[in-house]
Amino acid sequence: MIFSTPHTLTRPATAADAELVHTLYHGTPGYFEIISIPIPTLSEVKTELATAVDDARRFTELVLLPPKLQFPWSSEALLDPLSGRPVAGYLDYKIDYPLSGDATVNLLLIHSAVQNMGVGRRCVLDLESRLRDKAKRVLASIYGQNTRAERFWRSLGYQFAIDAKPVLDWYAKSLT
Repeated sequence: MIFSTPHTLTRPATAADAELVHTLYHGTPGYFEIISIPIPTLSEVKTELATAVDDARRFTELVLLPPKLQFPWSSEALLDPLSGRPVAGYLDYKIDYPLSGDATVNLLLIHSAVQNMGVGRRCVLDLESRLRDKAKRVLASIYGQNTRAERFWRSLGYQFAIDAKPVLDWYAKSLT
């Protein structure tokens, strides 16, 4: 496990966590509606996690709730079997992409039941702290017309960087 800060706890996600990630996806249907794709199947999630493990520059992590926060309900399906903590989200990022010295957040997905509780913000701030020696800037890819994601990244100091419409926009923040 990666004990990053007192507020955020992440741990690497592997193919063995596919059911957790799949359940998390079902807890955030609005995201998949915004990007106009169906929620990935369990098989697709397993493949995605296995593919990530094979890429030395790519990292997938489960975002676990900090000790002081609780889910509004008890959900066994979202308990991390290693820590016993509720899984609040999923983080997927890649180092040295698209350019050397860049780190790109491909996906930060926080379960809808715990959105607006600061979990995503703490996760990003923690990630930036962990990347300071590995990257010069962090990029966030925003798929579809996702104004809520835009506001989130802007609130953390990210600025519009790359237009890859109609599919996505990238926002960036310098770490130097």
